[in-house]
Amino acid sequence: MRRHAALMAGGALVLGLTGCEGFLTGPGLDENPNDPLQPTSRQLLSAVEAGHFNRNEGQLARQAAIYVQQLSGTNNQQLSYATQYQITEQDVNTFFQQLYQSGGLLDHRRIQQMAKAEGDAKLEGVAKILEAFLMGMAASIWGDLPYREAVSDVQKPKLDPQQQIYEDMQKLLDDGIRLLDGAGAGAGKADYIYGGDVARWKRAANTLKARYHLHTAERLGRPAYEAALAAAQQGINEAPTSVTAATHNQAAGDMRAFHGGALAESNLWAQFIAARSDLAAGAVLVNLLNSRAGDPRLAGYFDPAPAVAASATCPGFPAGYRGANEFAVFTPHPCAGASNVDTETRRQATFRQPLVTWAENQLIMAEALVALGRAAEATTHVNNVRRALGLADLPSPVTLQQVMEEKYIVQFQNIDAWNDYKRTCFPRLKPGGISAASRASEIPGRLPYGQAERLNNPNIPAPSAQPARNWNDPSPCPSA
Repeated sequence: MRRHAALMAGGALVLGLTGCEGFLTGPGLDENPNDPLQPTSRQLLSAVEAGHFNRNEGQLARQAAIYVQQLSGTNNQQLSYATQYQITEQDVNTFFQQLYQSGGLLDHRRIQQMAKAEGDAKLEGVAKILEAFLMGMAASIWGDLPYREAVSDVQKPKLDPQQQIYEDMQKLLDDGIRLLDGAGAGAGKADYIYGGDVARWKRAANTLKARYHLHTAERLGRPAYEAALAAAQQGINEAPTSVTAATHNQAAGDMRAFHGGALAESNLWAQFIAARSDLAAGAVLVNLLNSRAGDPRLAGYFDPAPAVAASATCPGFPAGYRGANEFAVFTPHPCAGASNVDTETRRQATFRQPLVTWAENQLIMAEALVALGRAAEATTHVNNVRRALGLADLPSPVTLQQVMEEKYIVQFQNIDAWNDYKRTCFPRLKPGGISAASRASEIPGRLPYGQAERLNNPNIPAPSAQPARNWNDPSPCPSA
């Protein structure tokens, strides 16, 4: 199995999370003739899952959270890459290559081949679901991608259309669900996410199906909403059992990352914030939470900003929850200071970052029902989420804006929050950019392809020829 020249390193086995971006190291580099050690299928699964945690907690997640103003990049790369929209193809190289190597597509396929040879359909099914999670997320960010020819002897794989990739992901998820009913011992303890629990993997796969159907809804309309609703009805169904679990999306059936207490194994958000002071709370999310009486996620997501003494240049502020705006300027005044991500829970080394959850599944059903003209039914699902948090019910019928604002809060630090915004334009946001005097015309709709890929594959267009938005996001959102 071979990848083209840009990614000729193949599938590096991923065993731990290190540094601010967590390039993961360990034995078992793909097809290395100088290293006789080869991982077992279950060891490789553990490594691949660690790669998912890396991708979904690293720069791609920071990029998404800053674009939708849940957070603000206030210094260094987070300021230039995300708040100022200046990320380039050189900056994207690592993240793009990790789609295929370092626990990416190549290693997902290796697990599937090994599991099939071992007669373990359950393990093969999990690997297929994880592949769909990987490439569906990638399609939401980059749109058209090398996929069908990417892990093959084709040296210059073509770009498959985003719509086709989503169709392929639906088939892959169906295959994964079917295989979970097959023979074999399954992943067992090698599965950091569900410990090999087949029923939970099926539920998570159906929620992913629902998520990806919504990704196509702006283009495909009613059939996509109907398909999303049908899949979500088979999706994650275990509600959180406490307000704390609801606050942090820690229900037993939620797909969550797993981390150890050692630095190299810890939550990447915790690693990054401990090492750098480049992030602050986003004013949009903080203000939305401040406006909701008693929402536990205000204190659950953020630490209060410290008090600021009055001076000749500052009116002074008490301690409280404050954010930075789309230009990384602290509000309500540049001297006010801003909150940062919660220390007590979200910045703990072992915090299990939520990836696909019961709350998301409830709000997928709510969005689909509103789109299908069944807003009264949608209200039930919105209020299911609110009741889990100890919040009062919203009156029926709910609107799309209410559904999406609930989901915007639920999907804190989740890459898919960016896709939700691009699809629905809720919540209403103002584009950022270098400064208020040169505000961007729109919030970015995609990332550029990695430079190394472009230089080695003539099917990748030059940055100036790449689209501003992907197929599933045909029109920019209006400014608030």
